[in-house]
Amino acid sequence: MGNGATTANVLLGIFNAYMLLRSRIVMLRVVPIIPMDGPAIAENPDTYEIRVQVVNLSSIPVYVDEIGLKHRNRVEGVLKFRAPPNRPYPILLNAREAIYVQPAPDDFMRVVADRFSCGYARTACGRRRRGTSPALQTQELLLLESQGASRLARTGLRLRHAGQRIAGQVAAVFG
Repeated sequence: MGNGATTANVLLGIFNAYMLLRSRIVMLRVVPIIPMDGPAIAENPDTYEIRVQVVNLSSIPVYVDEIGLKHRNRVEGVLKFRAPPNRPYPILLNAREAIYVQPAPDDFMRVVADRFSCGYARTACGRRRRGTSPALQTQELLLLESQGASRLARTGLRLRHAGQRIAGQVAAVFG
């Protein structure tokens, strides 16, 4: 009986240490969203409006300095979103709070112009969290198909999307 109790105490101690460390790290979920009812510019189906949702999964408040989208084939290319009028940057996100950020009404992104790999949020302490969504991945696949890409290129993109989903799930579990 003594060995079982000792083992349980050791396991509970490890679990408590893990939970203490996890409670003090920044955890953000970043999800790019393409609304289905979003308007197109001048009835042009090649345009759409992207929104980004940022959720603070931490138990501590987090200041977010920048929210945007990364371009697929550019090293430094990003599309930065403007802060909402009632919440200028840096935006304070309390524990379990979410914010939707969208571009200005006259600032639309064209599907044919760029392929976006993921949304990102940068905190005041310099940490950057990235995230993707099935909507963004589907939009990228449709763009690739409309450009006449080969079957091999489309399969490669689907495999990359599967890897991104797995990496996102692992990051959500381990922070």
